[in-house]
Amino acid sequence: MLENMLKPNFYIIGAAKAGTTTLYQLLAQHPEVYMPYDKEPSFFCDDEYYQRGEEWYVSTFFNKESNKLVRGEASSRYLYFGEKVAPRIKQFNNPRAPKIIAIFRDPVKLVPSFYWNSVREGKEALPFEQALNDELERLKNTEFEFSRRGHFLYAYSKIGNYASQIKHYLKLFPRENCLFLLTEDLYDFDKLKISLSNFLGVTPFPESTQPSISNAAALPKFRTIHNFLRERSVIKDLVKPFIPASLRFLMKDKAISHNLLPFKQPPLDPAIETRIRAHFREEVLQLQDLIGRDLGAWA
Repeated sequence: MLENMLKPNFYIIGAAKAGTTTLYQLLAQHPEVYMPYDKEPSFFCDDEYYQRGEEWYVSTFFNKESNKLVRGEASSRYLYFGEKVAPRIKQFNNPRAPKIIAIFRDPVKLVPSFYWNSVREGKEALPFEQALNDELERLKNTEFEFSRRGHFLYAYSKIGNYASQIKHYLKLFPRENCLFLLTEDLYDFDKLKISLSNFLGVTPFPESTQPSISNAAALPKFRTIHNFLRERSVIKDLVKPFIPASLRFLMKDKAISHNLLPFKQPPLDPAIETRIRAHFREEVLQLQDLIGRDLGAWA
């Protein structure tokens, strides 16, 4: 049986492209908080990983620094796949309910950011408006496999359905165990640190803690290098046994970052903005009621 002290007891569940990387990096700086080397283990949403079992999950990501009692991870896909992830987390942490942190972003900003991230990763080649128009057709033959592996490529009309997604967590976990943030909260750093430390029950963040708005828009300098670093290869498989997983991850992450150039997203066409806002309006209004935050500017 797994030692409870090794298990994570809080989860940053998403949303994608809303600030989960910033929250991860912030919490990783706190001396009482343990965050794994890989920000997104994605264990509970990826069925292949999940089938490896809880022992694999904990030994791979949480077997170090067991003296730190506040332990968490940040997999941004957990919110989108809440229907299957929330029950898995509940079963894993039973009988103690973990703490859940969710951060939300205005869908009008989220959808184009998600699109350009897909372009960066070489997963999207269509122009933005065409990608929106062709979504349903493209998902017909791929959605099952995407769901099985916990991916949501092309899901432009679904990624911002926050109310429908978070309801799965609110059904299973006490409201007091949930902290709901907005991307806008990242810009009041002092207030954010207080909210996080109070919620997790740790001492105030050290004065040396630095803000970091992470995972900004970027595109690869060299696509071939980016694809080699991201995708599996025979060469990488050969060296894996000789390099610890944590070191491999850090080396890959640094190499990927070095090969990226900052990218300024083009202005959103007003007609597309109106279309996206209208599409998500009902979800936004429902979310406003669920989390008790004013989201009038998003509707």
